[in-house]
Amino acid sequence: MPGKHVRFASISTAYPASVPSLSYSAPSVPSSSGPRTPPSHSSGLPSSHHAYSRPQPKRSHSYPLPTRVHSLLAYSHHPAIKYDVSLPTSTITSSHKGLSTASFSEPAVYPPVSSLVIQIPHHIWPISVNASHNGQYVTVNDVFAAVYHSLRTNVSSSEYRAIPSKKDAEKVRMAYEMRYRRLRDRYAYESEKQQGVKRVDFLNGHTRFMGLATSSHGSSAWVLHLS
Repeated sequence: MPGKHVRFASISTAYPASVPSLSYSAPSVPSSSGPRTPPSHSSGLPSSHHAYSRPQPKRSHSYPLPTRVHSLLAYSHHPAIKYDVSLPTSTITSSHKGLSTASFSEPAVYPPVSSLVIQIPHHIWPISVNASHNGQYVTVNDVFAAVYHSLRTNVSSSEYRAIPSKKDAEKVRMAYEMRYRRLRDRYAYESEKQQGVKRVDFLNGHTRFMGLATSSHGSSAWVLHLS
């Protein structure tokens, strides 16, 4: 698209250690000229291997059924957690009075699992969540950290070119620009701009966390609903 470019860059984003309850305010700043397009970069998806025991049927122990999700993660039109997935997990707040930070260390699903997969509707990148903190089961905090980390992954130029229409590509570009322009700190603004297009920019502005639900298609992946 003449005169309009997006940037593709590589960056490593560490998982937050905890999820304190904070508020976020991000006024917009004046716009600047569009970024240049450097060489493409591709990011691989994490993979995992599950062990099976005999003579049990070949079924992953990561997805025991039936199961239920933690109340802080449960899908609802009025979710317990207030969170914009485009922002760091430190911005998470809750409408529940007296919510303990210990709740974020509780199992994300019951029975507890060592790993799980999350899929966002119309989003091509599945999110793999592993038990990163206690090494035994996925916690509520693991889920939020994995979602944020995955969505912060840079998009390669080939992935961007694979967008089916110019209209959709324009939406992604606009989401990218809005993401860095809303930052008040000039250093943070320039840093975010230089990092380029990320997977979160493909959400078309639907970044409000609404919770997890089981798949209606019989898949073992959990579905993350956003609005």
